[in-house]
Amino acid sequence: MSNMRFRTFLISCLALCCTRSLGNSLKWEWTSEPMEDVFKGEGTFTASQLLDQTNVTAGASDYLWYMTEVVINDTEFWGRKRLQVNTTGHILHIFINGHWMDTKTGTVSEPGFICDEEVYLQQGTNILSLLSVTFGKSNCSGFPEMKETGIVGGPVKFIFNNDNVLDLSKSTWSYRVGMHGMIRKFYDPETINGVRGVQWKTNNVSVGKPMTWYKTTFKTPNGTNPVVLDLIGLTGGKAWVNGQSIGRYWLWEFSKAPYERFYEVPRSFLNNDVNTLVLFQEPGFGSRGPFNVSVQAVPDGSKNFKKWNQGCSS
Repeated sequence: MSNMRFRTFLISCLALCCTRSLGNSLKWEWTSEPMEDVFKGEGTFTASQLLDQTNVTAGASDYLWYMTEVVINDTEFWGRKRLQVNTTGHILHIFINGHWMDTKTGTVSEPGFICDEEVYLQQGTNILSLLSVTFGKSNCSGFPEMKETGIVGGPVKFIFNNDNVLDLSKSTWSYRVGMHGMIRKFYDPETINGVRGVQWKTNNVSVGKPMTWYKTTFKTPNGTNPVVLDLIGLTGGKAWVNGQSIGRYWLWEFSKAPYERFYEVPRSFLNNDVNTLVLFQEPGFGSRGPFNVSVQAVPDGSKNFKKWNQGCSS
């Protein structure tokens, strides 16, 4: 076991020994992120180049969809091929024809990476949908708005039989800023069935499906000790309590991003009795669902959790 993994394991054990959990009896509702339009390649504008995510989003969102159409008629190019994407973002989610292919990550200090993934291309029209994610304000390292981010410039290309290359960098790309669920405020406690078009489901809670929203309620812990979320079982996304952002969480041990399991919930966010917790889970791979998520009160002076920072929450 690496030193970093051992420290993470030790901190988690110590935290568990020193907390008062409210139990794992939370009842969960869920819904899927609406993505029908991006799976059809429908954005809000187009460009014949791969644009800088920072300029396009203008600070409005950590998320930018890059979408393009690839027509494959030659039988030699059907089937499993390699997709290569050069990105300067932190996270890249890959979808082809509405099917999730993979999620790749960089690091906070060195977000850029090259994704080389085997994908399946069908005969005829294929829609490539790439979701680039930056840590944005959640990163809090320097001034991210001054840096180029996302899949700016690429290249993005398919590699056929190791010698034929289809470079998509100058193709027509459609763009869409943000996630529909965040724009429509799925995290708002007032967003219930029938309001803003959200249909929260109570049965067969989805597990392992990318871009899934979860909602539950919990009672405010007694006392004045710090309150934290234990997000064990999830991998990465964002969290809100009573509509207030806790920030980004990341527990995917197999990625290069920093691993954090416990996250502070400011007591000023809490109601006197019942509170609403909403999670947006991004990756599908590795997630075991929200069933072991819990709310805990920890001793004063504890440092075994990520403290909330107003300047770093988005």
